[in-house]
Amino acid sequence: MSEPRFLAVRVGDLVAVRRTPDWWVGQVIHAEGGARCNANSLFQIACIDTGVIRTVNADAVIDILCPRDQQSSGTLEPAHNHSHQAQRTGQRHQENNRHGSRK
Repeated sequence: MSEPRFLAVRVGDLVAVRRTPDWWVGQVIHAEGGARCNANSLFQIACIDTGVIRTVNADAVIDILCPRDQQSSGTLEPAHNHSHQAQRTGQRHQENNRHGSRK
């Protein structure tokens, strides 16, 4: 029988967590070892959908979806041209001026 998946989890990994009957995906932000050995016993995991940080027992982690060393890093590229934001900013300045504020 192979080792449980949670033993290979490291901080930064993207993991699947099962809480009966649901499951969710999160990123490990802290791992706590046991008192007798360094094997994972508890994780703090940030849910990727809500941002909520949850403390879970290590055996609730059912799989490592993306190890931290395989995640892309670097600067984020914009998905599209954000010229509409510049237009809204201009409108906001016009509204402020209309209400008597000076910028």
